Amino acid sequence: MKPKCNYLLALERTLYDVHESDYDPLKDIEAFWKQYSIGLIRDNLIELQSKVNSEALSGFSLDVLRALVAYLKAHLSNLDLVPLSLSEVFETSKEELKATEIISDFFNRISQSNTNS
Repeated sequence: MKPKCNYLLALERTLYDVHESDYDPLKDIEAFWKQYSIGLIRDNLIELQSKVNSEALSGFSLDVLRALVAYLKAHLSNLDLVPLSLSEVFETSKEELKATEIISDFFNRISQSNTNS
């Protein structure tokens, strides 16, 4: 498989892995912050931007970095995230996650019934 396809498959797989019965989001959060400091995240986004040079990616990169810094700051300051009114905003993402859950369940049923594997 081509490297670009492997990368795209890994991105897609990430959305399906969250539906596994043993998925632990805290484990992924901890692994992320142990691997990437905020400076390294910034450096990677700068590197990516220099290779792609896209205005849309630049805006997205800034938004991602801003959100990660905000979450980090909120965590370090022990801020209560409950007051955030994101339920309407998350509706689309919840629908997208539900779709990936349906697809994940389908492939899990197929792999369980496949006696050739």
